[in-house]
Amino acid sequence: MLQLDVQALANHLRETVPLFVSVGLARDLGAVNRNTIRYPSAWVILLGESASEIRYEYDDAIEQAVTARVAVIMAVRDIADRTGARARENLKPIREAVLLGMCRHIPQDADQAFRFSRGQLLSGVDAKGGMFWQDEYTLRFDRRIQIS
Repeated sequence: MLQLDVQALANHLRETVPLFVSVGLARDLGAVNRNTIRYPSAWVILLGESASEIRYEYDDAIEQAVTARVAVIMAVRDIADRTGARARENLKPIREAVLLGMCRHIPQDADQAFRFSRGQLLSGVDAKGGMFWQDEYTLRFDRRIQIS
């Protein structure tokens, strides 16, 4: 595997978490505004990669372990409750479904599944009862590059 396919990961979440009305990527999140957002939605964003020193170096190839960091940003709301209590309740089954979907998923050409790293509130509850939550996951994979 050379790099993580974020589109394939978004497709996987779309299939495994039917609670979402929409699952998009970073470009989709950038286009969202208060009038266009659909609840509940998610966006999958590649946050970065870090690599270890080259493990194996041959005349024609190199190999190193890479850890990719991915965020799943979730938007939920309950218009009947502007305090956010119900939005937090609505978030619980969605987060659980995402956690299971991610931690059971082994991407093509990878040899292990994603691991949960951390989660955090991204926004407080807005006037319409909506809130954003971000969970982060890591995936370790081997990057093999043919030199010749």
